[in-house]
Amino acid sequence: MHDAPNTSTPNAFRSAAVYCRISSDKTGAGLGVDRQEADCRELAERIGFTVRYVFSDNDISAYSGKPRPGYQRLLELMKAGEIDGVVSWHQDRLHRSQVELEDYVAASEHSSIPTYTVKAGLIDLSTPAGRFQARIIGAAARYEVEHMIERQRAAKLQAAKDGKFLGGQRPFGFEPRRVAIREDEAALLRDMAQQVIAGHSFRTVAVSLNRQGITTQHGKEWNALKVRNVLIRPINAGIVRHHGIEHEAKTPAIFTPSEWEDLNHAIREHRVRSSHPGTFRKHLLSGYLHCGHCKSRMYHKTKIQRDGSKVSVAACTTNDTNTGMPSGCGKVSRRTDPIVDLITEAVMYRLDSPALAAELERQEGSNPTRSLAAQLRTLEARLTELNNDYYVTKLLDRTEFEELRTAAKSEIASLESTIDEARATTLLGGIDVGKDLRGKWDSETVEWQRDLLDQLVRTIYVHPRGATSGYTVPTYKQWKFDPNLIDIVWKV
Repeated sequence: MHDAPNTSTPNAFRSAAVYCRISSDKTGAGLGVDRQEADCRELAERIGFTVRYVFSDNDISAYSGKPRPGYQRLLELMKAGEIDGVVSWHQDRLHRSQVELEDYVAASEHSSIPTYTVKAGLIDLSTPAGRFQARIIGAAARYEVEHMIERQRAAKLQAAKDGKFLGGQRPFGFEPRRVAIREDEAALLRDMAQQVIAGHSFRTVAVSLNRQGITTQHGKEWNALKVRNVLIRPINAGIVRHHGIEHEAKTPAIFTPSEWEDLNHAIREHRVRSSHPGTFRKHLLSGYLHCGHCKSRMYHKTKIQRDGSKVSVAACTTNDTNTGMPSGCGKVSRRTDPIVDLITEAVMYRLDSPALAAELERQEGSNPTRSLAAQLRTLEARLTELNNDYYVTKLLDRTEFEELRTAAKSEIASLESTIDEARATTLLGGIDVGKDLRGKWDSETVEWQRDLLDQLVRTIYVHPRGATSGYTVPTYKQWKFDPNLIDIVWKV
C-alpha cells in the first residue's frame, strides 16, 4: 500500500464507484456518510476518476453480519467489470471480516480493479504483498471491534452491578436515563398494577387509559401488549436484570416488594385470560352467541328499521360457496339489546346464587395456584443462580451451563402450563366485583364486562321461534322478545 498517485499522472481510469458506510456503534471516527462521500469524491477527482456510482450503507456495521445492499451491489459491478476503480474512506469501511475480504479480493482480481482509500492510499490487491497487507489491516480491524465489544460488555455488566441505566429509550415512569422517578407516570403504573391485581385484563386497562386520553411515553395509544410490557419490567421493582441476573437499581422502585409480588402472582393467575393482546371487542356478546338450530356462531349486524333507526342484530349467517365464510343455516336472527339485558340480569343473579358462593368457597380452599406460583419463583431463582454461576463467577463452563439452563427452563415451562390449566378451571380469578355489583357493571368497560362474563358463561344459544300456530312473541320489558328462547350454558 502507498499514497495515491499525483494528479499530474495521465487519466488512466474512466469511472469509479464510491462506497461509504457508518455503523450503528459510530466507529467511523464520528464521520457521517455524507462527510465520507465528500472526501471520497475529492480523492477521485484528484486521481482522475469520474464518479459514476455512489453506494452507502448507513447504520450497518460491517462486523454485524447483516446484509449490506450497497456493498453487495458494489461487488456485482466489480465482477461485471462495469467500473474501473473503487474509492472508499478507509479499508475498514469496506469490510471487517476475513471472509468478506477474500470475496472482495476475488472481485478485484476478476477485472483488475484497484481500490483507493482516503486514509490509506492505494490498496494493491494484484500482488501477494498487497493482499498480505490488506489481510493484516483486516485482522487488526476485526481485533479492534472485538476488543471494543468486550469492553462494552464489561462496562454493561459493571453498570448493572451498580444498578445504573443500561441504555435505551426512556422507560415509562422514569426521567431520561432513569435519573429519577417521573411521579405522574409512576402513579399511573401503580394504578395499572392495582387494576391487574384486582382481576382486570391488560385489554381492559388499555381501554381505560385510552378513554382518559393517557398515552405512552411516545404519545401512542395503549394496547394490551404495551400494558403488559410496561408492568412486568423488573426496574419497576427497583431491579436491574442483566443476563438473567438481578441487581439492585440505583433508582428508587415504583412498586413496593409486596405490590411486585402481588402483580406477578396476578399475571400468572390470569395467564390464560389476559396474556394475549387480542383486539378490543365492540359488542359484549361477540363470540358467545350461537344459533340454536345449527350451533354455528352468530355475528353482529346493523339493521335499519322502518322508521330509519338502526338496531344491532345477531344473526346466523349463510355464506360459503367455497369459503366466503361464515356458513350457518341462516334461520335465526334476534335483536341484541334484549339479549344483553337478559344476560346481564342472569349474571347478576348468578353471582348472588348460593351455588356459586359454595363453588367459590370450595375453590378458595383447594386452588393450588398460589403454591404452584411459589414453586415457580423457586425455579426462577435457580435459573438466576445458574446465570450468575456462568456469567459472573465462572463456576460453570458453557456445556454445563447450557444443560442445566435447558433443564430449568423445561421445568419452568411445565409448571407454567400446570398453572395455566389450574387458572382455566378457576372461577372469577380475583375479579373484584364489589358490593354494588350492578353499579360497577354499568360503569365499567365492555372489556371488563367480558372478563367477568368469561368466568361464568360458556356459550349462549339463540333458538328459532316456534312455528306453532297462534304463537305470539311475548313482551319482555320494552321489547317484543321471548327470553325462553335464550339458553345460557354456564361454566358452573
